[in-house]
Amino acid sequence: MRVRRGVIAVGMALVLADCGPPGPITLDGVTIMRHKFLTESPAALLDGATIEFRDGCVGTDVLPTGQFEPIIWPPTASLAHQGDELVLVVDGLLIHHLDAVSVGGGEVNDLAFVEQLSGPIPEACRANLYWLAGEVSRP
Repeated sequence: MRVRRGVIAVGMALVLADCGPPGPITLDGVTIMRHKFLTESPAALLDGATIEFRDGCVGTDVLPTGQFEPIIWPPTASLAHQGDELVLVVDGLLIHHLDAVSVGGGEVNDLAFVEQLSGPIPEACRANLYWLAGEVSRP
């Protein structure tokens, strides 16, 4: 089981710019969802999250439940190949399956709201909670 090492909550104060949602991207059967641009700093921090490419979706396991939480990435995120390996690219940062990263943002549990921000959520990526990502960096 992958763990979320720490979440530092500061409140949910995410504001999104008024631009069209870039929507999901799928490569080699793996999908990432992308949201509109954030116009303010992230409200919380997912610190040292282990990123997983699982069942066609990219996200992280959440403690204490071990529930998989899909991540809605910034609009600059994409999927690419590095040699034979599929990688997630966010603002030039290459993220491999099982890499640890810190992801600013916050949790959202409203599917309609998430789809308004990111476009339709593929069946493989539907969940009770989503992490709406802001800044992404190495821990």
